[in-house]
Amino acid sequence: MIKFFRKIRQKLISEKKFSQYLLYAVGEIILVVIGILIALQINDYSEQKKERKKEQVLLSNLSKDVALDIQQIENNTMLSRERLKRLDSLIQLLKSPENLDEDRFVRQSYEFVFDQYFKSNSGIFDEAVSSGKMSFVQNESLRQDIFNYYRNAKETYTDGTTRQITDEFITPLLVEHVYLNQQGLKMLGLDLEDTAGLKNLDAKALSQNREYWKMVLLKFGGNQEQIIRWRAIKERAEELKQRLEEELKKQK
Repeated sequence: MIKFFRKIRQKLISEKKFSQYLLYAVGEIILVVIGILIALQINDYSEQKKERKKEQVLLSNLSKDVALDIQQIENNTMLSRERLKRLDSLIQLLKSPENLDEDRFVRQSYEFVFDQYFKSNSGIFDEAVSSGKMSFVQNESLRQDIFNYYRNAKETYTDGTTRQITDEFITPLLVEHVYLNQQGLKMLGLDLEDTAGLKNLDAKALSQNREYWKMVLLKFGGNQEQIIRWRAIKERAEELKQRLEEELKKQK
């Protein structure tokens, strides 16, 4: 092809057809420019195609992580509600303290120190932010929704407060009013009846103990507040997951 154009140029020069040669030269330059533009366009299309592929992988992985968040919240909510039901059944026994099985009551009261905590599965999002891959998400509105979701999901002040209440208030109150007796020592496998000089659990006194009921209120209030907070995160997660799936379908 190059030899062909060269022959045409040489022929025009030898025949001294300068005006035609000039037109030919201009035409040749235009063809070269068009060729370069076409090559750039093909290369740009190829790069865009690669970026869209990366975007689809990112959106798919984010959708999977959000699904894990939803599953975690559902599991946490179920476990917390079941625990509160068991504790409610336990404290109802104090209505008839004279018939209370102290050993069983002390043993089952240990559930007061257990809680569920939510931790967002944000590995894919965190890596995408640090590496700049979030720029692959073309849909500006969707990208903002992703950032808003994770910013909200990571604000675990409710879980943090619940953990603090359990560690600093519930556990000490539980030890003082439920475990600091002969049944509490037995539960730990300690035979210190003669050494410790502690009495058996007084169920009637416990049923009228304001500190004990303060502990109950803190436990139920904290866990119920967590459940409300998790429900709000779950609603956001479900909305985001739907948007991610819709964007994937649109691209495919």
